[in-house]
Amino acid sequence: MAERKLGDLSAALIGLIGARGPLSRADAARLLKVSPARVTQATRTLVETGILTEVGTAPSEGGRPAILLDITTDRRRALGVKITPNHLAFSRVDLAGNADATTSVNLNTAAPDALERIVAIVADEMHNGDGELLGIGLAFPGSLDESGGLVTSAILGWHRVPLPDMLVHATGLPVFLENDVNALAIAARLYEDSLAEDFALVTIGIGIGCAFTMGTRVYRGAHGGAGELGHTLADPDGALCVCGLRGCLETLIADDALTARAVRDGILPAGGTKDQLNAAAAAGDERALELFRWAGEQLGRALASLVHVIDPSLLVVSGEGVDVWSFWEPGFSPALRAHLPRHRRDLRIVVRDWGEDTWARGAAALVFASPFDRVGSSTSRSQVSSLLHEGA
Repeated sequence: MAERKLGDLSAALIGLIGARGPLSRADAARLLKVSPARVTQATRTLVETGILTEVGTAPSEGGRPAILLDITTDRRRALGVKITPNHLAFSRVDLAGNADATTSVNLNTAAPDALERIVAIVADEMHNGDGELLGIGLAFPGSLDESGGLVTSAILGWHRVPLPDMLVHATGLPVFLENDVNALAIAARLYEDSLAEDFALVTIGIGIGCAFTMGTRVYRGAHGGAGELGHTLADPDGALCVCGLRGCLETLIADDALTARAVRDGILPAGGTKDQLNAAAAAGDERALELFRWAGEQLGRALASLVHVIDPSLLVVSGEGVDVWSFWEPGFSPALRAHLPRHRRDLRIVVRDWGEDTWARGAAALVFASPFDRVGSSTSRSQVSSLLHEGA
């Protein structure tokens, strides 16, 4: 196996020690499967820059005691950033996954200066916030190219934009970018031991997203595009999607699609909003309730197909839209169960409550569980979970 690049190895060390606690250089080399000399080279820079510090020695079984390295105390937090088409949300998150209050800034990602605004906002927060940061995790609805340096997102209006390099240059910190739903799955693997190893995480809201784990890994596919459930075909004669295809699931049941359908059907007046649709259903409007039941049915059918393909042990449903999940549920469960074989109809479904800090917590997990090799490096991308629990 080829040796990792030094920058990738530094990121791996930060994630490993940040999550597991103090480690010797020898143990870090063993867990990361690289030579001790490479670990020594990488840790020298991390100690000199104040990210790692020597905190004593490990018990010796003979010979010289090994020096332990730990994350410097005031760097035990990461900045988690979530990008949506209309706003940027961020929060500082500690190693246990506890998030500070989330800040939200209005943003039009299709504007010519959107990238510059994002970089300026993140850099200002890094300099103006309390305490040093371990790194920056950024979650977005899209994918990275194979080099890990260019971002593409149809819903954001971006094609191969160099956001990672711009952020590193402006902040000088390690920066980890990932598809937003993958980031939530990584956070789930890091913080929730009760989840099955093979689960699918589905989000409803502005878009329809999906991530799924295979053992200790979040599966990304050959080009980082796995999990684009919202762009699977749901209606061959349906509306044009932002991705350029027609009849995608998102054109039926994403927030904007449900709102447009409610206006068309006279449930809402022209210019009505998703919040107004939620309120109408909560007030008992039968037409609004029927629309959500229908949306749940479409989602249930789509997830039944997903279950047939990947056979998860568990389905987790989350996202901004779960605040009205009780309106989706009457259509969802019957449609899902009806399209599964009898032996899979007991599939467990967990609905995760949503808070403003959820996306930021997921993004920050990218730092604490930083991939031990980045896209484009010589080995396959893997999740940190297997190493976090080895020998624990």
